[in-house]
Parts: sequence; C-alpha cells; structure tokens
Amino acid sequence: MKQLLKPMAFCVAVLFAVSACSDNGTGMNGEEDNGDGDMNPSELSVEDQGTSNGNQVTIPSLMIEESGWVVIHRDADGGPQVPDIIGKAMVDAGANSDVSIQLEESVSDGETLWAMLHQDTGAQGEYEFTGSDSPDQPVTVNGEILTKSFVISQTDPAVMSEDQVNKGGVFATNVDAAEDGWIVIHRSNSAGDGPQVPEIIAKTQVSAGSNTDVFIPLNDGETVEAGETLWPMLHYDTGTKGEYEFDGSSGLDQPVLFDGNIVLSSFTVLENQSTLTAMDQTLMDNSISVDVDASTDGWVVVHRTSTAGDGPMVPAIIGKTKIDAGMNEDVMISFGDSVVTDGEQLWPMVHFDTGVKGEYEFDGTGTQDLPMIIDGSILMTPITVSGSTASVVANDQAADSDIAIAEANAMQRGFVVIHRNTQDGNGNDAPDVSGIIGKTDVYTGTNGDLTINLDEGESIESGEKLWAMLHIDSNSNGSYDFDANDENPDDPPVFDSNENIVMVQFTLE
Repeated sequence: MKQLLKPMAFCVAVLFAVSACSDNGTGMNGEEDNGDGDMNPSELSVEDQGTSNGNQVTIPSLMIEESGWVVIHRDADGGPQVPDIIGKAMVDAGANSDVSIQLEESVSDGETLWAMLHQDTGAQGEYEFTGSDSPDQPVTVNGEILTKSFVISQTDPAVMSEDQVNKGGVFATNVDAAEDGWIVIHRSNSAGDGPQVPEIIAKTQVSAGSNTDVFIPLNDGETVEAGETLWPMLHYDTGTKGEYEFDGSSGLDQPVLFDGNIVLSSFTVLENQSTLTAMDQTLMDNSISVDVDASTDGWVVVHRTSTAGDGPMVPAIIGKTKIDAGMNEDVMISFGDSVVTDGEQLWPMVHFDTGVKGEYEFDGTGTQDLPMIIDGSILMTPITVSGSTASVVANDQAADSDIAIAEANAMQRGFVVIHRNTQDGNGNDAPDVSGIIGKTDVYTGTNGDLTINLDEGESIESGEKLWAMLHIDSNSNGSYDFDANDENPDDPPVFDSNENIVMVQFTLE
C-alpha cells in the first residue's frame, strides 16, 4: 500500500538525529557542514518540464558524494509518496548533469513529482529501498532528506476519432500528444475487439500538443472496405527520430500508456454516398452553380475538357469552392480571370480536403485532396455552358467617383466602356467615341452589379448624360485596344441582331 512517510518519522527512521525536517521535504543546496566538521557536497536541482523520449524526465544537475540513485516519487499531500517510486536512474559520485529518468507510469499535466537522492548501500546497482529498515536510504543534508518537487507541464495524451469515409486512402483523427511521436492505424484483430498488433496499415508523425485533423495516409498497397473498424494508436518516437520502428519486441516506439491504458480509439469506415448535380447552364458572373451532397468536407472544382475531348484536363483547374459535409446547394464556382467561351464543355469534380485544411493541394501526383471515387468512378459530370444575348443595363444614378452598371450580358469576353454624350449630325444624343472615361471587364454570360472607376483625371457632374457601350475582346488579350480612327479596329462594339450597337444612355442625378 502506498503511504506518505511523515518528515520527522522519516528522519528518525534513517538514523539522523535532527530537531526537525523541512515541511516540503526539500534539502539544502550547496556545500554545507554536516555536523561533523566535514563538507557535504550533495545537492539537487529540478525544473518544471514535460516528458520526452518515451516518458522520460530530466534532472538538470545533481551532486552526490558516492554513487547512488536519483528516483522519482509521486506527490501525496504536498510531499513525496514513499517508498513507492515511478522511475529511477543510477548516478556516479560527484557532479551529474542532464540525468534522464525513465518513468514506469504515465504522468498528467499539472502533476507534482518529487526527485530524491538515495544511497546505493545494498547490492550494488540494485535499488532496494523499501522503508526505514532497508538499504539505499535517502541522502540527507543537514539532517534533511534531499528531495525537490517539480511540475509536469504537457498535454495529456488522447486520440479522438469519428466514423468516417475513406478519403482517398487517407483517414483523419485528432491527437493530443505529450511528446512528439507517431499516430498509426491498426486493423481489428480476429476477435474484432481490439487492434491487430504490431502490424499497421497507416502512419504519420505528430507533434507534442494538440493536433487537429491529423490526416493519416494508408501505406502503399493497403486498402480498406466500408464497414471495417480501424484503430488509431499513439506511439512514442524513441528510436531513430522520424523512423517508425515498433515491431512488438525491439522496445522502440512503444505505444503510449496513460492511466495504465494504451492511448487509442476506434472508428468505422463509412460508405461514401456523396453526389454531384450539375446542369448545362448560362454563365453567371463568370461562374457556374452546382449541388453537392457530401459525406465529408472537401472541394468542388472545375476542369476544362482535355485536348482529346474525352474527359477533364487534370490536374489544372479554372475554379474551386470549399464544401462542407452534408448538402451544399447552389454552390457557386468562380473562374476568376479565366476566360470561358460560349458552348464550352466543363467538368465539375468533387475532391476530398485531406492536406492543409482549407487549402486545395491536388497536383495529380501526391496523395492530398484526391478526387472522390464513388462506385469505382470519379465523382464528376460534364456540362455545357453558354453566353447571354448581348445587352447592357445602366440606371440613372448619382454623380460619384464611380459608375454602376446593373447588368451586362455577352456571348464572349469583352468590356463595358463609358462614353460622354455628344450630338450627331441630326442633333440627336450620341456617344462621343473619340474617347472613354472608364471601363470594366465583362465575361461570357451574365455579369451583374459591375462598378466602373473613372479614369485618372476624369470627373462627372450632376445632370450629365453618359453612355455604357459593350465591346468584344477581339484579340483575346484582356486589354481594351479600340481605336475609333482605325477602319478595322481591335475590340469593336458589339452589335445586336438589328445591327445596332449594344449600348444604353443614363443620366447623372
């Protein structure tokens, strides 16, 4: 039975005649007169710390007259719990620094431990202290047992997993680790009530502290089926750093124990029932809309059609949007500056998010963010996109530093440009095509709520009439190159079916 030997009783038991012992069991440091006129060089220093190298603690420095022991006790009511120890190490006579002590039991964050020096007076190299009548009694200084306390500061180890789909040969778990180590995955044993060890099917390294959404890739050649139960388990990294060496017999990279139990969890591999719905559609603000019912977080991306015309061009994408597990309706995928043409075939495709959370990392060769496979096929579908009949809508608006265009529709990439008002030969209002005061890009399809900043040096006034005119990007360089004096200019105005320029007049209020 564990017990705490009271300080005075302990001192008497080890045959030291003293008047009192320290309340916290801490001996004096430095060389002090031991009462016989000789100097006693024994001393001990400690520091708060976490465990390392497979549940070890370190004593920064100690001094002992003769070879002996430094041992670790748990705390009981503010003092060391003796005679039980949870770790020990032999030390040589004289100064010792950075002494590592292998703990035989797990310790918790915030727990107080006691380091204590003991003699080695019985069988040499065998720790035999069991109480007042045993060998290997504690070292004392000035009649006080030389012991000091320190606090464990670390994350208590735990593994937390949820039932999940196979994310392209990658599984996720949350890991709290006291030390840097490994999180590995075992299959179930033949009885189905625990892990099959030492064999593993996946592994990855983890750092001390809390590790959220740790993605663990399957080893090459390993596969799993829906319905399987898998066992993530936390292991130390005690052999060659960065090399997983646990084989059940070598003693390296052992499973982590906490409160007497192996730190692990289990989860069931779920069937991936994700679906993608995408229809042929008109481009809206250079984007398309799809619906995704996802069994896990991921991405929906858009690929162009390959040059062979028989599938998507991968890994290149022209747009992506993050999706969450569950139903994602009307997911907008913007193409940014990518130019999409009327009648072009595109390939929406669903991918996992298994690398850096929220960062799309699929490159066609790695294992991150792979496409979802459903019933043996990539979750994707081809659609055809179209432009919109050319038109421009601009409402009367306040004179400001920018101009609002309510909507611009186009069958191809182009520009909406702003002209001032002038009169034609018949005295009718007409755009002054000799120059523009502002412009903005438009893309194939419908472009809504556009804002045009005035060119440098331009200003507008209340009561002024302006014209918004649609031009095409005829040379496909993304730059507005129209020259009214050129007989065959680049980027000419767009004409409607009645051979009228697509433009609209509006008034500044």
